Amino acid sequence: MANVKLRKGKVIPRDDGKRIEEFVGAATTGTEGVSVARMLAPPGWKEPAQTPEFDEVVIVLKGQLTLVVDGRRQLIEEGEMGLVSRGRRVVYRNDGQGACDYYSVCAPAFRVELAHMEEPEEASPEENRVTVQVAHPQGKRFAKQVTDLAEAFLEKLSLTGCELSISLVGDHAIRRLNRTWRKKDKATDVLSFPAGEAPKGTPGPRQLGDIVISLDTAKVQAKEYERTLESEVARYLAHGLLHLLGHDHERPKDAQRMARAEEQLLGASGMVGDSVAPRARKLMT
Repeated sequence: MANVKLRKGKVIPRDDGKRIEEFVGAATTGTEGVSVARMLAPPGWKEPAQTPEFDEVVIVLKGQLTLVVDGRRQLIEEGEMGLVSRGRRVVYRNDGQGACDYYSVCAPAFRVELAHMEEPEEASPEENRVTVQVAHPQGKRFAKQVTDLAEAFLEKLSLTGCELSISLVGDHAIRRLNRTWRKKDKATDVLSFPAGEAPKGTPGPRQLGDIVISLDTAKVQAKEYERTLESEVARYLAHGLLHLLGHDHERPKDAQRMARAEEQLLGASGMVGDSVAPRARKLMT
């Protein structure tokens, strides 16, 4: 087929909520060398792992697409492109809060028998799910670390079947949130937005809520207190998670309890512990 303007493709039936409209490929134009399709993946969508015999380029129009290539997580955001080379084991999923609209270009053309898709894994109701949203230029390098750290914190707290959302942002974004929700017109280090209790019998994982971390503030604080940026982000994550779980530090007894919980997660004094210690020393003098 040559010199044909394709305005509309063929919708490929799916049973996982994802919409695929193929414009060029084996299923539509009989083209073997390349396929072009537009995808709309709902939030929470995930495909089984596959090791395809084709190269695939993804172009994200809206939302974000997560690629886990040979065990390494890569987030492709709006306006970005990603390449998965043939022979690499990859999982495609949408960890975002909204649908992901993207194009897929495969060479040679996508065919099921070339994808070598594995049998889908049964999701355990006890599994925790951590979603990291990146809205900072340096956020990508922290996404996997924050995901792994959050999963480790949930395990230390003996929490199962929970869903947690984390956003890595800059001072401008966190200041806007702080102004809107706390009436404080300034940047801060971390904000927590608890999901609240779902009605009894609600299906799905337990929603813990959202943690928003400013990497700009983390960089300044890490330098001032001679800590690594990684450890500073870990302190914010522990602090934010404990707030989601109902901890507070307004009253001395509550602060001491939260300080101990932070230390349990971090293996060292955390944000509340650092503020409690000077007060305790002052009372002793």
